[in-house]
Amino acid sequence: AKSFYFFGFFEGETGQKAPWYLRPSITFPIAFAVVGLAFYVSFAVGGISERGVQSTDELDEVILSSTAAASQALSTAAAFLSEVRV
Repeated sequence: AKSFYFFGFFEGETGQKAPWYLRPSITFPIAFAVVGLAFYVSFAVGGISERGVQSTDELDEVILSSTAAASQALSTAAAFLSEVRV
């Protein structure tokens, strides 16, 4: 198992130390900062926006009707329980 080498960006096959600019403690935060900055700039200049009316389909209607029925059943049960306790 010691002779097996798994490819990595941060160390050489000989075990030689990577240059300072390739250390994970530097490269990963920089990569996240660049991606975050690119997202912010894209959003700030209007490159990311929601347009139009949200489309609905049959599944939306089923979910909305079942949640309405469940809500009505819960309110009926709560009213019944409040009457029973009094």
